[in-house]
Amino acid sequence: MARLTPLWTSTETTEPREIAAFLSNHGITFERWEMPDEVQRLASKPRLSDDEKTRLLELFRGHLDRLASELGYVDADVVAIRADLPNVDEALAKFDKVHYHDDDEVRAIVGGRGVFGFIADDGRQFLLMVEPGEFISVPAGTWHWFYCTDERDITALRLFRDTTGWIPHYRPVERGGLKPAQA
Repeated sequence: MARLTPLWTSTETTEPREIAAFLSNHGITFERWEMPDEVQRLASKPRLSDDEKTRLLELFRGHLDRLASELGYVDADVVAIRADLPNVDEALAKFDKVHYHDDDEVRAIVGGRGVFGFIADDGRQFLLMVEPGEFISVPAGTWHWFYCTDERDITALRLFRDTTGWIPHYRPVERGGLKPAQA
């Protein structure tokens, strides 16, 4: 279950409606999706074949088609991060620094857990722990970061309008001196 932590208060919430409303005020979309048993079985595997990744996409075809129609996403894939993958720490290090993208960052978490961090327009930071069944769409230009939990195990569907928009633009530390917070 998602956990939202605004870092300027001691109040956390796991209530999906409260999380969705809070994030919506920051332009971020959050939804809960049903997780069929087959998804849980596939997402828990140590490695996913291309056929298994395709099957995961098929299991969410209704959601993916809706998002393509409503928001113009033209492609989707599956990413599966595992602690024992070669160079996993180097790969994850690309995302744990404050950055933004020229395209939306869209994820449907189907296995494992991770944390998105955000910097609001007023400079305050908040964290969102995501788990299976949670969909998030971070608008282009939104300062954010991402890190896996200590297990370094997460499987997610990714949606794209244009993959060239996914190049991270890192925030200089001297701009406000903000560094990403961790839970």
